[in-house]
Amino acid sequence: MDGQYLSGEIPVEDSKEDGYEGAAPVKSFQANALGLYDMEGNVWEWCSDYYRPDYYKNSVASNPTGPESSYDPQEPNLEKRVQRGGSFLCNDQYCERYKAGSRGKGEVNSPTNNVGFRCVKI
Repeated sequence: MDGQYLSGEIPVEDSKEDGYEGAAPVKSFQANALGLYDMEGNVWEWCSDYYRPDYYKNSVASNPTGPESSYDPQEPNLEKRVQRGGSFLCNDQYCERYKAGSRGKGEVNSPTNNVGFRCVKI
């Protein structure tokens, strides 16, 4: 990640090694080899897919559309959506899934400063 995430005593102190306090502005770092910016490390990104832990095991392999409803066995009564990416709070000691292919979950009514969304043009 080359310093593009929160540094210091996580989550208590941000040492600002990357030059920013908290989240960095969009396009603060170089694009990747495909010309894409901010694919990971700034904020977790909400996805429209409902969260189900076993969805991919039972879905089509090519371009799955997501489940019809949410289910998390740990909190079965809460509506959850998929989150991808990682946040500025992630580092090797504090967070395990800070890469674009990571898939997490979030309750839809839980606001936080390290979750956002990505606009996609198809």
